[in-house]
Amino acid sequence: MKKLERILGMLFITPSLLLSAAVLMGDQARANDHFMETMAIVRFDPKIETQNFILPDLNGNQVSLKEYRGKIVFLNFWASWCLPCRAEMPSMEKLYSRFKNSDFTILAVNLGESKEQVNAFKEAYSLNFPILLDADSSVGSIYGAISIPTSYLIDRDGYMIGGALGPRDWASEEAFELVNSLLKKSPESL
Repeated sequence: MKKLERILGMLFITPSLLLSAAVLMGDQARANDHFMETMAIVRFDPKIETQNFILPDLNGNQVSLKEYRGKIVFLNFWASWCLPCRAEMPSMEKLYSRFKNSDFTILAVNLGESKEQVNAFKEAYSLNFPILLDADSSVGSIYGAISIPTSYLIDRDGYMIGGALGPRDWASEEAFELVNSLLKKSPESL
C-alpha cells in the first residue's frame, strides 16, 4: 500500500481518479472508520487539500469554498438530467435539514445547466441547501467529477477526507451518524 501511495504521489492525480482507484482496490483502500465504511465512502489518506473556487449561487451571489472553513462541507457535483442525482437529492435535503444549524453545510455544484433549469429543479424538489452554478463545468473538472453524482467530505481545515461516486441514501441513520461523528471530531483526528 505504501508503494502505491508513493507512485500516486509522483503522478498528477485528481481526487476522482484517486477515488476510482480506491473503489477498484476494494477493501484494502476502504477506511477503517465505521461510519464511512458503512456509507461506502472512500477515506483519503492522506487528506487532499481542496482547491478554492468561486461560483455564483442561484441568487447571483459569488460563493467561495474558503468561506466555509471551520465547517464540515458536503460537496456534491450533479446535474438535473442525471437520474441517480435526482434520486439522491431528497435525501440530501433531509441531511441538510437535520444539520443546517450546526457547523455543517452542503454545497451542491450543478454542472453545465442554466440558472433557469436549476431553479426549476430546486423548486420541484423543494431544496433549501446552497446550489452553485458551474456553467462551463470547470470546477467539476478540477475536482475530477467525471461521473455524477460525485460527493466529497471536506473537514474544517479545507481538506477532503473522503469521497463517494454514485448516489447514497444521505437520509439514513448511517449518514446521520457519520455527520455527527465528523462534527464531534477534532480537525487533527479526521
